[in-house]
Amino acid sequence: MKNIFIGGVARSGKGTLAEMIKEKCPKYNHISLDYFTASLKENFPETGIKTSVIIGDSSPKLALLLSKTMDIMNDKQERFIIDSAHIMPHDILKYIDRSKWDVIFLGYPRTTTEEKIKIVLENDDEKDWTRKKTYDELFYRIDCLIKISKAIEEECNELDITFVDTSTNFNAQIQRVAEKYKQ
Repeated sequence: MKNIFIGGVARSGKGTLAEMIKEKCPKYNHISLDYFTASLKENFPETGIKTSVIIGDSSPKLALLLSKTMDIMNDKQERFIIDSAHIMPHDILKYIDRSKWDVIFLGYPRTTTEEKIKIVLENDDEKDWTRKKTYDELFYRIDCLIKISKAIEEECNELDITFVDTSTNFNAQIQRVAEKYKQ
């Protein structure tokens, strides 16, 4: 059993996939890097780490931060799933031992901004960041995330990394990947 790194854009299904894998294989511990990213931004602003849902220049810093953590996890009996909306494929590959980690990225490169907003608003609850934005702000962010999804898919194809397109049939796509991790 390998550890799992799940990357990809916001609202692409990273947490959902991690929880489905945990249901099928309870030996996994799920850690969302996004909580630590928010803490770093708030408590250590000098790091330059940002929590914007748009993957940016924090990606190399967060991949480096994870490198030592992953090294420690490699030697444990426990198995881990780490998910992050802030790391690009080329950055995580600099540090991850692929013989010990599966790497999966999710995105929605084949949808329209309007369609993704509709799906997000139908499925997100009142506590999600998507509910705190005006329609114009949400439109801008989702449009950027679709463009980043396309870039991530291209990188994954070049780097031989699994990419899961959650543009359509979201639940079926997530379930298909989770099935690979039955206990």
